Amino acid sequence: MICMVLAFSACEMKFELDIPKEESKIFALCVPGARDSTAIIIDLARFAGDDISFDKSKAEIDIRVNGERQEVRYQPKYTFPYVQSDHTVPEESFYITRRMESGDEVSLTVSYPGLESVSASTVVPEGPEDVRFTIETAPRDEWATSEATFTLEYTDPSEDTYYAVVFRKRLHEFRSWGYIEPDGEVITGTDEHIDWEPYIIDCEFDPFQSKQEYNFDAYNNNTGLIFWKNSDALDNNGKKAIFFTSYTEHDYSFRYNDLDYGYTDLSYEATIYRISEELYRYYHTNLLAIENSLSDLGLSRSNFTFSNIKGGFGILGGMAGTALIADVD
Repeated sequence: MICMVLAFSACEMKFELDIPKEESKIFALCVPGARDSTAIIIDLARFAGDDISFDKSKAEIDIRVNGERQEVRYQPKYTFPYVQSDHTVPEESFYITRRMESGDEVSLTVSYPGLESVSASTVVPEGPEDVRFTIETAPRDEWATSEATFTLEYTDPSEDTYYAVVFRKRLHEFRSWGYIEPDGEVITGTDEHIDWEPYIIDCEFDPFQSKQEYNFDAYNNNTGLIFWKNSDALDNNGKKAIFFTSYTEHDYSFRYNDLDYGYTDLSYEATIYRISEELYRYYHTNLLAIENSLSDLGLSRSNFTFSNIKGGFGILGGMAGTALIADVD
């Protein structure tokens, strides 16, 4: 009986944690050079217990290009109905319509009543040079798909530059139709639809990868953007080259109930960017933090995301790109 009492007895001690009081800070994200317009996305990094109200539209945005202050506009929530792809900037964000050029010096300051102002600066890098995009496919299978190698080549002898690529797929779909009028006349036609959609290639460094040419330190940030250090790309006859393996579709059609269905003129677009160092570091550390699931369990140290926003969090980083299209036979 005594042993049982000792086994189930417990001690209780009350103590107070001395948690330092921290102020909420502004989060800002801006990537000049990615599009014709430049969006400035802001939010509040709110610390526990801070009940400060935050209305994004009331923030003051000061963005300058080569020292010249730009006109800033605010995009409220889009009203229904709309198609998100028709819009060039995210809803509830600020933006400017100036097209950035390589070498532009961009500075950003964000202010909000009751919060510390934040600021950052960056330079839009030079775009990729002498870029070539090709696709080599293996024989197609019964489902009109085949293994494919996507190859990007470019010229850059530097070891301390950084790159990224985004792929899109172009589908030209068609569907024939027909019906008979009451007077017996046969009416036929064909509906066609051309659409560009994101094409995400799985890409993760694998030390056990058997094919060395496909095994380099490139990372996919789960939105389709693949980024890497130029020093990790392969040397190929005086040029840099990177390779991705994936599966592609081919022209395909079938007939059902005397009607034709399928798609044709399949092609892929690769937009390759040269990105600033701070943008690479932000993407890289953010990805490491997301994939560090052990830290959620307290089994490893947390990864901290890089930021060049003084007084807050986020990133101001430049990029410059060029788009190329490769057809699939």
